[in-house]
Amino acid sequence: MKTILSFILIIIVILINTSFSQEITTDVRTQTHHLITFSSGMSLHSVRDEMMSPLIYSGTQIPIALSYRYRGLSNRHTVALFYDQSDLKSSITKNSSHYIKNLNMSFEYTFSTKAWAFENLNTTCFLGARFSCMLNLRNHYYLKDKSHMSAEQMTGLGIYFLTETVFRKESNYFLRVEVNIPFISYALLNNRYNANVSEKFGDLDFEKSIMWQIFKKGDLVTFNKLFEIQAEISYIFFVNAHFGFDLRYHFQYYSFEQFESLFRANVLSNQFLIGFTVKL
Repeated sequence: MKTILSFILIIIVILINTSFSQEITTDVRTQTHHLITFSSGMSLHSVRDEMMSPLIYSGTQIPIALSYRYRGLSNRHTVALFYDQSDLKSSITKNSSHYIKNLNMSFEYTFSTKAWAFENLNTTCFLGARFSCMLNLRNHYYLKDKSHMSAEQMTGLGIYFLTETVFRKESNYFLRVEVNIPFISYALLNNRYNANVSEKFGDLDFEKSIMWQIFKKGDLVTFNKLFEIQAEISYIFFVNAHFGFDLRYHFQYYSFEQFESLFRANVLSNQFLIGFTVKL
């Protein structure tokens, strides 16, 4: 763990020093760009699934992220894919066969438009919305060959806020700060008492499509059952006209009501990513 952190910090220092040594002077505020970024790094997950266990499970893994961004004169479009799979253990059970195999996948589309501009700070603010579809699938292994599954699958719409700061008026280096708060979601796998019993799935017909029946039994949820916040800070710079790097920290937390007010799933994710960016 310490070796991975040290390696990432060394790379970040080298890339930042490289960025400030470049003298590229393209005014990015008066041009449109298509940016494709492939990122990886380290993700740290913490999960407390009260329906399955009172313990907090945590672990690290190497994630994969792919994004496309359109930077227009007044609008921003982003399409992003994320994949991560890790083994999570608690401080009590870390040396046993008791652990969680956690799969985290998401798809996001974000649109925002210019709302305010602060010319003296070289900063532009954008407001918009984010459509997201995410799956957090967990297999809880209590013995070597015994496991139970738990999951959250949510498709939602959120309020999105973005700021972009260019360090100089003519610069290819800029800092982005993003915040997204979903306000309505269509959630599956609701109202579960435990791993095997649910108000929703007691009458499933196994001779028909299981996935379609589960989808039909989803619920629209708002802040009464789901609270989620996503935040991201990224520093993007280009070493020539078409190639650059993206240093990114991504934070995500959500708390989802599994059954009435008795059980909740609390998931915290911190991601430190280094991306290679191509400007088209």
